[in-house]
Amino acid sequence: MKRIIPLVCTGLILGSLCIPRDAEAQVQPAPEEKIFRQEGIASWYGTEFDGRPTASGEIFNSTLFTAAHPTLPFGTVLTVTNKHNNKKVTVKVNDRGPFVSARIIDISKMAAEQLDMLVTGTAPVLIESTKPVAVADPAPAGTRPAPDPLWTLPPEQPAPGEPPPPPTAFPPVRRQPEQPAASSASLSPAEMTPEIPALPAPSYGPAALIPAINPVPGKVYRLQIGSYKVARNAVDSFDKLKGRGLSPSYERYEEYFRVVLAGVRGEEVQLLQEKIGAAGFREALIREER
Repeated sequence: MKRIIPLVCTGLILGSLCIPRDAEAQVQPAPEEKIFRQEGIASWYGTEFDGRPTASGEIFNSTLFTAAHPTLPFGTVLTVTNKHNNKKVTVKVNDRGPFVSARIIDISKMAAEQLDMLVTGTAPVLIESTKPVAVADPAPAGTRPAPDPLWTLPPEQPAPGEPPPPPTAFPPVRRQPEQPAASSASLSPAEMTPEIPALPAPSYGPAALIPAINPVPGKVYRLQIGSYKVARNAVDSFDKLKGRGLSPSYERYEEYFRVVLAGVRGEEVQLLQEKIGAAGFREALIREER
């Protein structure tokens, strides 16, 4: 028995010496849970994002009380106070943002309406979590958070025993397996550095009106750009029109999502035809509203 005790003690000592220092360094205390408070500028985003997925996977709905914050966990419930008028609203974090300097939170249009900040667009606010949350100190206003690991690809590592590849300005060209690389001795200088012809810039004419009518000045028309069963396609068309300075809107008809330009005056139709065509659309359905 006396021999066993020294052997056990010796084993414990050797075992403690074999613990890697890196493992000790990796042990970090759990973040302390506390009420989160932050002051800064709030902004809001509205119907143009309706139907799009948020960073949490939820579908954005401007009529719900939700918010985007750079670091707070999804599902965190916050009380947002407008410091100009002391109005309050409760929102749930389901998205990431804002990514604009000096802003700390983006809230939905419905929440902005409750805070009476629709017209101003922004307002100084105090945000407080309704219960303690485990989160690091708030990042400086306007700083972009680290990318979500789900969307971050790991760096390509060399195989064991191979040297790392040299840095290049462009990614290496990968040949197809059925096209073996030819030796440089069998290629002429022109073949080794082929000239890539420049593609002509696409040209778009004005979109055609269906039916083909001559809009009358003083009357108001509605232009339908597209009708889609897939909501994503409607969003893409919406974004293309917004990129040309237009103000499209969505209409729901049974299972279809329509993208339209409503309230167009007759004297503006021709200019809109050119912008619609420049956005890549060949035609638009026209209907007289009044």
